[in-house]
Amino acid sequence: NGVGKTTLIRTLLCEIAPDSGTVAWGNGMTWGYYPQDYRNQIEGGMTAFEWMMQFETGEGQQVVRGLMGQMLFKGEEGDKPTDALSGGEAARLLMAKLMLQKHPVLIFDEPSNHLDLEAVSALADALSQFPGTVFVVSHDRDLVSEVATRVLSFTEGGLIDFHGSYDEYLEAHPLPDAPKKSKW
Repeated sequence: NGVGKTTLIRTLLCEIAPDSGTVAWGNGMTWGYYPQDYRNQIEGGMTAFEWMMQFETGEGQQVVRGLMGQMLFKGEEGDKPTDALSGGEAARLLMAKLMLQKHPVLIFDEPSNHLDLEAVSALADALSQFPGTVFVVSHDRDLVSEVATRVLSFTEGGLIDFHGSYDEYLEAHPLPDAPKKSKW
């Protein structure tokens, strides 16, 4: 905590300038962002379905309802006012928006906060199947283990840029509090 993970993401998003160097995205590159504090991302005064329809790109209401159903907004649950959404519902609705927008890059800052185990598992499955690039900042080791193919680890000794899965990272850089694996 407090080592600059969110600052790194905000720098990637060009919200803040880096101390040195530059951040350059490819021409026309777009990304979807799931911030750690996401509540202000969802406008009040409408239903969850109405909020989602703002981002519909010509695929129709059925696609929007299908995505909402995948994120556990089935039937009349889509008519719930955005002002009355729980933290988990708001998180799932924002994830449905990211799925609808189909950006080639997704950036998540602590996405498992406010999600139950079933929702975290569904998120891990969806992200592991995503054909684009995903940046995930998370303390949820199970989520990282399911998704990561490259690990940037902020340690007291500095940044470790490891090319491989989280499990491979742990083999190369055991955590101080991790139990030792027996060879037998």
